[in-house]
Amino acid sequence: ALTQMTSIKSLEQALASDLSGLATSIGIGAAHTVLIARGPLQCLAAQYFLESLPLASLVLIDPLLLPDDGRVKKQKIASPEVVDNRWKSSLQDLISLLDGNAPNMYKHADRIVGDSATHPLLLSDSTSTKTLSESALTSLNVELSLLNSMSCNEDSQQLLLEPGIVPMLIFYSGGVNNDYEDYYRICAERTAAFHTCAGSSDYFDQVSVAKIPTIQGGSGADDMDHLMKQIYDWYDVAVA
Repeated sequence: ALTQMTSIKSLEQALASDLSGLATSIGIGAAHTVLIARGPLQCLAAQYFLESLPLASLVLIDPLLLPDDGRVKKQKIASPEVVDNRWKSSLQDLISLLDGNAPNMYKHADRIVGDSATHPLLLSDSTSTKTLSESALTSLNVELSLLNSMSCNEDSQQLLLEPGIVPMLIFYSGGVNNDYEDYYRICAERTAAFHTCAGSSDYFDQVSVAKIPTIQGGSGADDMDHLMKQIYDWYDVAVA
């Protein structure tokens, strides 16, 4: 459980343990597993996990944290200040969301949030923590504590993972229940760009980005059946 995690490394270790248990119980190891990670911290841990253990493919949902790009630092293509800003700005934006404030890209907007109830990760100025369940509030506080600890740590964990290691698909939350859909989409697109493998000429092994489908004519909740169908269809084409 996330409430028991004290660092991204502990999330990685828990993930490795779960996949090891899967191999023991049904005989399917990580190399034959399609991992679906949802949430900023979960997506970040899944990307670091790929550096040490293989997967058949990776599906990221709402990867709001942009990893510290160790590839650029290693190649010395950009200045350290430019590279560090990518990680630090996404980290501060996520802390702002958890604190009930808008990400930096909305600071000049006249109207930021809608009237609908938002996801617990998207506490708007009109959403009180009193409306959250006890478990959601506990998870929120744990995430805030972990993120604040990460923001104070000068030595962030660099992601050296080369692009195109495994087939990858990225989704982001949208619809009436997400007041910051544009922010989620931009983070998804930047994550996809990080993992896109540039080929020769005009060819790019582009990582696809899609919006999570919502139930039509209802509350705008995520249509999980449709989402899983999209993942299965993608798997049949890109992985199988």
